[in-house]
Amino acid sequence: MDSKQDQIRTGSFNTSFHESGAPDAAPILLLHGSGPGANAMSNWQFALPFLGETYHCFAPDLAGFGLSTYPNPPQGAAAWIEIWVAQMVAFLDALNLEKVHLVGNSMGGGVAMHLVNRYPNRFDHVVLMGAVGAPFTATEGLKRGWGYYTKGTKEELAFLVRKFLHNPDILGGDVDAIAENRYQFVMQDSVRLQFEAMFPGDTQTHIDAFVLPPEKLQKITNPILATHAREDFFIPLTTSEYMVKHLPRAQLHVFSQCGHWIQIEQRKAFNNLVKLFFDGGLDQA
Repeated sequence: MDSKQDQIRTGSFNTSFHESGAPDAAPILLLHGSGPGANAMSNWQFALPFLGETYHCFAPDLAGFGLSTYPNPPQGAAAWIEIWVAQMVAFLDALNLEKVHLVGNSMGGGVAMHLVNRYPNRFDHVVLMGAVGAPFTATEGLKRGWGYYTKGTKEELAFLVRKFLHNPDILGGDVDAIAENRYQFVMQDSVRLQFEAMFPGDTQTHIDAFVLPPEKLQKITNPILATHAREDFFIPLTTSEYMVKHLPRAQLHVFSQCGHWIQIEQRKAFNNLVKLFFDGGLDQA
């Protein structure tokens, strides 16, 4: 199932998004992660055609990423969380989507949890993938990912791309070529300006901005599937364990021999698991 790209007005700016699937199918909203050069298609290139066979999929570029350029970017993740939540609600309203399934990867998983916390009736089943939103100490991976522009080199970008995967050969072994291609994009002034505004200074401050305390998690009754890679270099497995401990209707699936990009490195298993969950095949009695 091929996807198409479009733009739609969301408040004061346009949101670029990819879409696949039949218009009358159940809708899914897929939120990508962060990292220099991240966007919807880099995260969901394999999920969109597979899930589009059954569902109506929407994968937007979050504000400040891809082609969703945000005017006058504020400083710090806390301010950007408010922008991303408002953007996604405006996105659903603009497309007349009253209720959707939700998938959130990494930073997008943190945004997903803030959305479900504030607008539980707009979402059905929720899948988290290596999501932020739980308390943890900043890892080397996240410090280097969110602080990429302190070095801003092709070599650093290639390092990060390798670390997203347990087995970099899954990309065909040409990580340097992939980094070279992405580097041309991330070094554009507008891209750099927005990314540096999201995560300035201390990484821990921005991690903590995403955290939802137990008392809020315990009130979220949506069925939630947390997925995590055992060898994740960026977000520790303890974050998903925290979510499952405090969310009343949550379960956890751990992928072994897998890095942060589960949707790429274990795409067949991940896509089938998401479909099974959204079909109700993993619903708890």
